Amino acid sequence: MNFQTPLSALFPGTSGRLLTALVDHHTADAARPLTLDELSKDAAVTPSQLEAALFRLGLLGLITPRRKGEAVRLVAGHIAWGALYQLAHLRDRVIDTVREQAQVHLHPVPDYLALNGAVIDGTASHPADVLELIVVAPSTAPADWHHDVAALVTRLSRDLGNVVILRSAHDTREAEVMGGKSAVRVFLP
Repeated sequence: MNFQTPLSALFPGTSGRLLTALVDHHTADAARPLTLDELSKDAAVTPSQLEAALFRLGLLGLITPRRKGEAVRLVAGHIAWGALYQLAHLRDRVIDTVREQAQVHLHPVPDYLALNGAVIDGTASHPADVLELIVVAPSTAPADWHHDVAALVTRLSRDLGNVVILRSAHDTREAEVMGGKSAVRVFLP
């Protein structure tokens, strides 16, 4: 999966770049109209390509009706913006997915669980870009607990579309050193 520009990966070409720019604008200031020049620059799309794509978005109700050449006004309350925002910002969803999967499949839960790598820092643009799962086993872990962790790694690799690798540490201090400052700690109940 491409976590750097997911909308462009899902909607190649003009549509993906335009949606990315519009989601960013919706997040920053949905009420402010966008000139075609601004939008063309933000989306890296020529004005002539914009018109056709904007027409389609108008049919979906994401932008207000407009004439050719007029500024673009978003329908800020449109139901699709939330879903598009989530697609454009998958990092939080990755963290939630790891937390949910760990809660369901790891008993007892790890003493420490953190994420690191290109997927979590949002720079992954290819399925070979990794997500590191840094784990400290609980002192009460049964003998087969590591098999459950390995199964979790396999499941996450499939569900995320990227390679997930396991890094085991003996204690929290070692895990924090492994992850460095860029690791994101996943807290489990």
